[in-house]
Amino acid sequence: MNSDKKKIKLWVESWKRSAVELEKEKRNKLRLYDYSKNQAFIDKMLQWACENKKTRLSTGLVEQQRLFMKIRGNYLLKTGNGKL
Repeated sequence: MNSDKKKIKLWVESWKRSAVELEKEKRNKLRLYDYSKNQAFIDKMLQWACENKKTRLSTGLVEQQRLFMKIRGNYLLKTGNGKL
């Protein structure tokens, strides 16, 4: 294995270990968060979200699939792989 592949492998393994620790830290912070002390702030955030919501007529799945098809089409045109 060449040096670059070793570095990449070490980097990926490092982030995998870090992800576990970061998730533990996140859960701990949420568990220890004093919701009663911050109730007014939480209420303001929720109120803002309600007042500034945008009505959606769809889930966005159709738009997402349309975007994926466009990206796929562009890729196929550039590479000459397959037919559209």
